[in-house]
Amino acid sequence: MQETLWGTFVQGGWVMWPLLIFSVLSWTVIFERVIFFLTFRPKLNHLSESLTQSVRAGDLAAARQICHSQKPEIQEIFLGAIDTKKSRELSERTVERSRLRLMGYMKKHLWVLGTIGSASPFVGLLGTVVGIVRAFNDMALKGAGGFSVVAGGISEALIATAFGLIVAIVALLAYNIFVTAANQTLSGMKLALDELLDLAHDPSTSHSS
Repeated sequence: MQETLWGTFVQGGWVMWPLLIFSVLSWTVIFERVIFFLTFRPKLNHLSESLTQSVRAGDLAAARQICHSQKPEIQEIFLGAIDTKKSRELSERTVERSRLRLMGYMKKHLWVLGTIGSASPFVGLLGTVVGIVRAFNDMALKGAGGFSVVAGGISEALIATAFGLIVAIVALLAYNIFVTAANQTLSGMKLALDELLDLAHDPSTSHSS
């Protein structure tokens, strides 16, 4: 089985090597982002609930303590929402800037998947062209046609095309999934931040610092 896979890979020509590198890069990013979202989203939901409960109870000191125990990316955005020393408008601008920075953090390395998803079919197409050229070159050298003469070049072309499409499909699917996950997480966070802003800057609510 391994010899068959390796033989198929080699038969695809030199373009299989850049496609292999693309595939390794894609799966590296995929595994890293899967672990990130599986751990980040539950922590974020729990943090939002804890902060909302503390602010609703009027205990801003406890809310700040909870924020300070988080990573800087998260700490900054939630501290801005419960900062009662600033006006509501200024707090909203601070939170929005922090949320945009967090968006970049959540979409980290996704450009790699997007680039690979776009480039891989063209690399595979290059392998197709090389394989077809090789097939016609074999016909010219042997002075004869027939399937046996062009089989090697056509096989190389089809293998490169198929591998390029597989790499592209995996990268684009993963890219769309992660972008959707990031957008949904940010939307949920915006709702939580709006609620925190309302609670923290509500004049009728007494807060203990």
